[in-house]
Amino acid sequence: MEAVKISGLCFDYPGKPVLRDINLALTAGSFTAVLGPNGCGKTTLLKNISGYLKPVSGQVTVLGTPIQKLTQKERAKMIGYIPQNTSPGFGFTCLDVVGMGRLPYLGRFQWETREDRAAVKEAMELTGTWDLRDRLFGHISGGEMQRVLIARALAQQPKVLLMDEPVSHLDIRYQVEIVSLVKRLCDQMGITAIAVLHDINLASRYCGEMVLVKEGRVVSIGNAPEVITGENIKNVFDIEVDIIMPHRLVIPR
Repeated sequence: MEAVKISGLCFDYPGKPVLRDINLALTAGSFTAVLGPNGCGKTTLLKNISGYLKPVSGQVTVLGTPIQKLTQKERAKMIGYIPQNTSPGFGFTCLDVVGMGRLPYLGRFQWETREDRAAVKEAMELTGTWDLRDRLFGHISGGEMQRVLIARALAQQPKVLLMDEPVSHLDIRYQVEIVSLVKRLCDQMGITAIAVLHDINLASRYCGEMVLVKEGRVVSIGNAPEVITGENIKNVFDIEVDIIMPHRLVIPR
């Protein structure tokens, strides 16, 4: 089953073309890495998938429904989005932050229900953050923050999880912890995850599908052996590398 389908997607910022003729079809439960140099359109692609940006042409379909036909609340119930920089503000506990993920299910002036509280607890238990529930969000480590933000997205009970550089500022332990957590959510819960990543080795280890982007166009799609080749890396990143199987990229001295 196709969870996300992108057909002929083009997007421009005023006076600047960004994405050109993007075509992707991602199956339910897959974990896809979007790779490419800075400024190539990776974040813009995620924002088009989420419905935050509207393409110039083409279409994004999520679970069979064109994303632009959904209301904001409907999109929030279907898609969890973790941007590069997220600051819920000062004074919120981790429980408060995860509870924000239930807002799409609440009416105006409506208090949370037992179902909402159960969804929040389940999301925090899945991400190993329940023991952080009374801690202030601003007083925990970077790795813990990322797990809390994933829990907030999971509290939305989404079918698709979009993450923009979720591990870029973390040490290697937390990078592995976060990416392996997302992989587990895909395998066990059938969530479809799409993550912008810069660590090609990490992406090769955990992501079954890889999308290589250059100047707003998809250069290669497939699994690690198909995408991570010396030719592709030279073409996209302009650097010579050796590929050591299984799918490990090494920069020669």
